[in-house]
Amino acid sequence: MNTDPGFTDISMTELAEQQIVYSILNGSGGPDNREMTDSGLRFIRYLLSISRCARFGFLPNFKDPESAREIARQFIKYCGCAAIAMHTMQCIQRGD
Repeated sequence: MNTDPGFTDISMTELAEQQIVYSILNGSGGPDNREMTDSGLRFIRYLLSISRCARFGFLPNFKDPESAREIARQFIKYCGCAAIAMHTMQCIQRGD
């Protein structure tokens, strides 16, 4: 039996999801209509470029936390795992 209190796949996924949602909300200005960040906006543009919905003219509500959470989950699935999703997000935000 493993009693190691370290990260599990579930906790890493939850952590990545929270960070991705935070980036999406920052990129859109969030529900409070704050100023958008350049790195967050760059990430949102990337999400739109890989979105099948956007190809058909449907744009998700990036300012809604629940919509952002669903988009984050889809992005993690698209990347394959939470660690790759986090790395991809950071590379996009830096402009790599």
